[in-house]
Amino acid sequence: MAARLGTEVLLALLDVGEPGIGGVEVQDRLAAQGKRPGADKLLVTLLQLEGAGHVVIDRGAPMRFSLTVLGRDRAYELGGGQPVHLQLLMADLVGFTSFTSTHGDAAAHVAAGALHLAASDAVRLGGGEIVKVMGDGFLAWLPPAADPVPVVAAVAAGCVQPSGEPWLLRAASHVGRPIRHHGDLFGHDVNLVARLCAAAAPGELVRSFGGVDEPEQLEVRGIDAAVPVWRTAIP
Repeated sequence: MAARLGTEVLLALLDVGEPGIGGVEVQDRLAAQGKRPGADKLLVTLLQLEGAGHVVIDRGAPMRFSLTVLGRDRAYELGGGQPVHLQLLMADLVGFTSFTSTHGDAAAHVAAGALHLAASDAVRLGGGEIVKVMGDGFLAWLPPAADPVPVVAAVAAGCVQPSGEPWLLRAASHVGRPIRHHGDLFGHDVNLVARLCAAAAPGELVRSFGGVDEPEQLEVRGIDAAVPVWRTAIP
């Protein structure tokens, strides 16, 4: 088997995303990528992928097959990443741009460092992990069922301006299935939590889940349907 064709078959099947898909559909998917393996070559590849534990072939219809868990994991590894069920948490410092203009880059660097340190500790204690830092903000993940309020409150408690006044945070959390690849997270859910964070008022956490009252229907740029959200003051 040409390893490249095996990889392409895995990714084509993963992209189709249905169990028991047929070889014809995969051939169509590969053809859309400019690759046109014949039926015989495709079947040989599938048999070798089955031998490696990556697919299961339907013996009643040899051109129909499905990915195993091992095959799906391998396809995600070779392709664009793996969807993971996570809670996304994003927050940033309110007024950071004007603070930098007034106090200078050195003071801004100290403030950003304090935010990142506080966020790292709070997120770790909440069972999650920082994904990336973005100057005056951060993106992290938490377990899907975790309460984001104490995590954000702990981050806010660790952020103090030179005057002694606390920094106000703007934050958002959303449970979804972002794509994880090489330690980063991306995709629709990451874009959504960023939009929700931008919609938060100073000192507020906007959540897309977990509320008990009637949600607000928030119109979010780039998303057709309104997103139900709950707003919580950061303690």
